[in-house]
Amino acid sequence: MLGQRHLIECHCVLPLYKDRRPIVYHKFPVYSKFNTKTSKVIPKYANCNNCGITHLIDELCKSQIKIGKEDIKSVRSISEVTLSLPIKIVDFLKDYNSSISLYEEIEDIFDNLTFPKDLIIKREIIDEQYHVKVLKLISQEKYKIVSEIIDNTIIGE
Repeated sequence: MLGQRHLIECHCVLPLYKDRRPIVYHKFPVYSKFNTKTSKVIPKYANCNNCGITHLIDELCKSQIKIGKEDIKSVRSISEVTLSLPIKIVDFLKDYNSSISLYEEIEDIFDNLTFPKDLIIKREIIDEQYHVKVLKLISQEKYKIVSEIIDNTIIGE
């Protein structure tokens, strides 16, 4: 495994949840790479996509907020990551307003030639079923989009 998308919790609150108790903190997705020798997360910084505060990520699903650091410019942006991706994939990700974590994961797949790979682009729950849109990266030149329904209903006997 080269890396993993995961969620980081910030201390900001989306306006939708501002009066909710207990407090619901905002979570945002990041992509972390692993050191192949130690299997530990390679530390990196990421800016919250809501408030801009900078987080140091050195474990899966955990971060340390860097007080007084907002929107640091040394953190990679989507426009910087897209320089190394095929234009068709970039256009597709833009249409879905994808997070930088997805761009970074796709970049990692292309850089390390870890094909084939399936990535969930969108997930929605309708009538207790997951409806997902999947980007299938078959090779460097071949990819396609599929929609699938995943029935996760457990029927007891």
